[in-house]
Amino acid sequence: MINEIIFKKKLIGLKITEIQNGSTPITDPKKYIQMVTLSHPKGTILKAHMHKPQKRITYQLQECMVVKKGKILITIYDVNKKQIKNLYLSKGQAFIIFRGGVKIKMLADSEIFELKNGPFMEDKILI
Repeated sequence: MINEIIFKKKLIGLKITEIQNGSTPITDPKKYIQMVTLSHPKGTILKAHMHKPQKRITYQLQECMVVKKGKILITIYDVNKKQIKNLYLSKGQAFIIFRGGVKIKMLADSEIFELKNGPFMEDKILI
């Protein structure tokens, strides 16, 4: 299941709570960060492939947090640093933020994969 977080008619982020069978695109192909979920039975082979090098220009950092273990609270902020929503994520759930900011609080001992588009830059603005 995918829950869209909308604020002032703009998509702020996506909360992903379960994975459908098959190879399922989660994000709009035009977004800077792409997520596809993969759920296939034993013996399935996904064709070997690579991607042709292409110049990709991004103007906004986007992040994806996947909870491997534990439970977290994500507080979401708009681009003006105004708090707009709280989300709880548990093991196996993910959140993608397209704009704005986040604060993460560990509600239990937690392990999280955080993915973002690169290259890395020291550009963090504290809220």
